[in-house]
Amino acid sequence: MTTVDTTRPARTGRFAPRGIWWLMWRQQRVTILLWLAAVVAAAVVFPILRGAMAEYIDSNHIAGCAMITTDPACQGEGIQHAVDTFRSRYAEILHGVGALLLMLPVAVGVFVAGPLLSKEYESGTWRLVLGQSVSRTRWLVAKLATSGAVAVAGSLALMGLFHWMWLPSANFVSGVAWCSSTFIVSGGPLLAATVLLALAIGATVGSLTRRVVPAMAITFGAVVVTQYVLASVRPYLVPYQTRFVSNSELPNDVWSFDRGFVTADGRHLSYEAADTVTGAREYTDLHTAADYWPLQGVESGICLVLAAALVGFLFWRARRSD
Repeated sequence: MTTVDTTRPARTGRFAPRGIWWLMWRQQRVTILLWLAAVVAAAVVFPILRGAMAEYIDSNHIAGCAMITTDPACQGEGIQHAVDTFRSRYAEILHGVGALLLMLPVAVGVFVAGPLLSKEYESGTWRLVLGQSVSRTRWLVAKLATSGAVAVAGSLALMGLFHWMWLPSANFVSGVAWCSSTFIVSGGPLLAATVLLALAIGATVGSLTRRVVPAMAITFGAVVVTQYVLASVRPYLVPYQTRFVSNSELPNDVWSFDRGFVTADGRHLSYEAADTVTGAREYTDLHTAADYWPLQGVESGICLVLAAALVGFLFWRARRSD
């Protein structure tokens, strides 16, 4: 980081950043501009894709049609072929965009949050800032608030645009289900909460290691593990249903995350083990589409609580560090 006088006003305009906030702009302007470029690109491309998908669905009368369905409205001549063609044209795009957004927390953690504090400690420039009548608390507030505000605004904008683009095809036509990993995180406010948690993880790791490269490497592993753990417990965050029907009898829009056979005394068996037991019933544990927003709310709350705890630790540590 270059030496900067934090008392120097950068602009003479009424709303121009001054002091420590001018310094934050100078330090993070590349990140801010990258976020802005990504949102602008999405705002241009996503409406075009949404319009093309909606036009194809309407002109081929395939709204609500899945690849394999018993719906009489989807049995007409050429309907299944039209659904297959739609998926070959647009499903991979939807999956690709969702996957990119799914990796957003990792990118923010590694390239933004990891160096956020570690770079200051490694180069020693934080002492220069604190030597210009800026308290440690105010310096940390400015650092985290600037990064957090930009990350939340950017991720919410991208999430909203992606969700809006997905809506015309929804579950059935596109095959990108509401519960797929590329949509359940990328298509709701959970994306912003996960980005904030990744930001808090990276800043905490940077504060502890005080070295840029180790901070980036450890943050990468920590964010990936965190996302894996959250995905593993996700089905159990809100109450789910158990239905005793064959899996083939379930509607297309449910999320069946566990299935097998259950015996009369309540033992759960795999499909293979059930062959040795008589009287076992097939079961499926599932969520319906109505559980989407409750799942989003609970998991987002967990991410925000964890992020708040890490930020609290950062302020506690900042007041006691040398």
